[in-house]
Amino acid sequence: MSDFWTQLIQYTDGIETETSDIDNPEHLLSKLLTHAEHERELLEAKFNPISIATKENLSIVSQLHNGITMTKKLLEQHEQLRIQECKLAIELKSRENEAELIAQDFRTTVKRLKNTARIIDYLHCLETLLTYSSALEKSLSAESLDESLSIYSKLSRLTELVHDTSTEHLRAYSTNLALYWYEELKTAIESRMENVLKLIEFPYIRKMPPNVVIELFDINRDILKQELAYALKLRLPNNVKHDDVQSRLRFIGWKPIPLFIHMLLKGFITRFNFHFYGQQKTNDRRKPEWYLNQIITWILDHDDFLTKQLQPLIDEFSDVSPINVKVEFIRGLIELIIVKIDSQITSILSDTTLFTHYIEEILIFSQRLFEKDIDYPQDLPSCMNLLCDEIVFEKWFQVEQDVSRAKLQNIFQSSTAHQSVYERMLERNPDEIKISECAETFLTLLHAMEDRYRHVPYPSCTLRLFSLQVDLLDQFLNDLKDCLHNEQQDIDPLSKYFCSILNSIVYVADVIQQWKNRSHYQRLQYFHEEYKIFIKNNGMDNFADKNSNQIDIDSTLAQQFDLIQLNKKNDLIPASIFDHLLEQYRDEEEKNCSIIVNHIVSTLKAKSRRYINEKWSAMPNPKDYFSMNISSSAIDVLLELQTTFANLSINLLKNVSNEIRARVIKQFDEYLFNRIINDYTFNEGGAAQFLFDMNRGWSRIVNDHFSQLFNKCRESALLLTMPIGSALLLVDALQQDLSLASLTDSSSKDSIVSSPLPSALHEMGIHNLSEFEADQVLQRRRDLTNC
Repeated sequence: MSDFWTQLIQYTDGIETETSDIDNPEHLLSKLLTHAEHERELLEAKFNPISIATKENLSIVSQLHNGITMTKKLLEQHEQLRIQECKLAIELKSRENEAELIAQDFRTTVKRLKNTARIIDYLHCLETLLTYSSALEKSLSAESLDESLSIYSKLSRLTELVHDTSTEHLRAYSTNLALYWYEELKTAIESRMENVLKLIEFPYIRKMPPNVVIELFDINRDILKQELAYALKLRLPNNVKHDDVQSRLRFIGWKPIPLFIHMLLKGFITRFNFHFYGQQKTNDRRKPEWYLNQIITWILDHDDFLTKQLQPLIDEFSDVSPINVKVEFIRGLIELIIVKIDSQITSILSDTTLFTHYIEEILIFSQRLFEKDIDYPQDLPSCMNLLCDEIVFEKWFQVEQDVSRAKLQNIFQSSTAHQSVYERMLERNPDEIKISECAETFLTLLHAMEDRYRHVPYPSCTLRLFSLQVDLLDQFLNDLKDCLHNEQQDIDPLSKYFCSILNSIVYVADVIQQWKNRSHYQRLQYFHEEYKIFIKNNGMDNFADKNSNQIDIDSTLAQQFDLIQLNKKNDLIPASIFDHLLEQYRDEEEKNCSIIVNHIVSTLKAKSRRYINEKWSAMPNPKDYFSMNISSSAIDVLLELQTTFANLSINLLKNVSNEIRARVIKQFDEYLFNRIINDYTFNEGGAAQFLFDMNRGWSRIVNDHFSQLFNKCRESALLLTMPIGSALLLVDALQQDLSLASLTDSSSKDSIVSSPLPSALHEMGIHNLSEFEADQVLQRRRDLTNC
């Protein structure tokens, strides 16, 4: 069969498989025709270049052709526009260059106009200054102070305005002009004020009756008020600095002295310069107290005039800030002293003895200023500020350090260092009599040092001087330790020497404890905490050891720290800076107390062997005695205890003596309980004798106040001597409670010992023995063991 027919058969077979009704020839033929038509369309679409789809897209191609044609036209138009743009840009550039030349000419013209305007303003300002100057000259010639002060006020305001400009020469000229006329007006007002002060006979160098002073003041009150008004109106421009005090002496908080105070001080300044400068005998460099005392005298002599006459007059000027006349007057006098000392400071620093004398006199003077009758504010500058100058303060600190350490060394070199300084002063209380010379002298040294730096104005300087105080406290404790350790032979803990050292430690520790709550040291603690924060913020935290007693102040940051603190409100906080130091003193106190206690207890143990070994189980019945006596073997121990306690009361402070006695009694009570009660059995006679010894011997020796401290032995004696019936009932109750306790927790004997006391023991006055101990004591009774 040919390939054609083979393919035809395969083609028809494929159609038959797709047709379900192959038995119907018409339907099969229709299917063949449909399939053939479909195949023809596929072949036509494949081989005919102009297919049906292509015909449908002919319209789209036509549209694209039209779009391309239009685009070409637009590109041609764009090219023409670009050519026109280039032509316009070239033309615009040429016009821009022309405009820049015109603008440059315009700016030059404007600059010239501004310079011309500035010159006109400059000349106008200069003309105004000259006009004011000419007007001031005329008004002063006519002695018209009201007009002169009014013109000067305008000149002052203009000077302040000129100060904000860049005209250097005009600023200098206006400032100099203002200063010139200020001095001229000041001279005129001073002359008038001097005449008024003569009328009231001020200053009062020679004492006058108060009624005369008041009468003179009342007569000339209106004239003085007028002159004061002139003085209060005359002020320098804000930008002009006063030159009345050197800049380096303008301490923190300094402000100019009011003009009328300067006028009041003129007579004092003249007298001060006459007596304390030049060739006068009163100008003795070795006697600063002469001019310091003179200043105090002037302040006190003029107190009534300043506070009762002049202050009410100044208060009437409501248009000026409040002025405290007395304080400003004192400030003016203090500046005289500061300038005087500063003029001699170089030679003073080179002579340590003279420098020390100056320090003492300045401190006395400063303390006198702060007393109630003068009442100079502590926050205002004083001579103490001069002592805080860096060079001066370093010298002062070095002198304080050298002198204090030398004095501390001399304290212990004295042959009477550990003897009482008040022993012969019967009016002193017993505890004060026991204070050693070294402790009293040392604390006097510390108090004197505190008085010296109490009024130091700058926190950094105060902290440095306080650090020296802390160092001395630390050194004093070490020296006391050395006194005990450097002896060639062992020291008897009960000796007066040993007790004196212990008293010194306790006394100084108690003083430190009191200082923690004093405002002075609380303020220092606040400064110390603030300084640690300040140092940390500046990246220089060197407070590594919290338990250190040392206080380090960085001098490079001191002034910055002072400025911050003086502008802040200071809080008072507990002085924890003493905690580590106080702990060292208390540790040494405890150590020495333990030495004494151990020594006494050891001695008592050695002397109590005969008493412990008494035949407690075979002693006669107390009914056989006419009267009972203390055991003869206990007498030596009792005498030793009595003598020891008496010596402690004589040699030690009361609170220390009481503490040692209590500890000795407690330890010896425990020792007797363990060695007698727990180791021996007691018949009726032994129990009665032990109770008698407790009541008439041990408890009497230690006085009524300490009778309750022989607790275990005393309560054991009560249990040993109680009636046998009561004892049997108590034993049964204790056994029952102990059995219940053992069922609850039988892990250890400790649980029984620490169990709560039964009410039966409390009713019998037994409060210090546990159930187990009470049961063990009762088991020591021979009359119960035989039952």
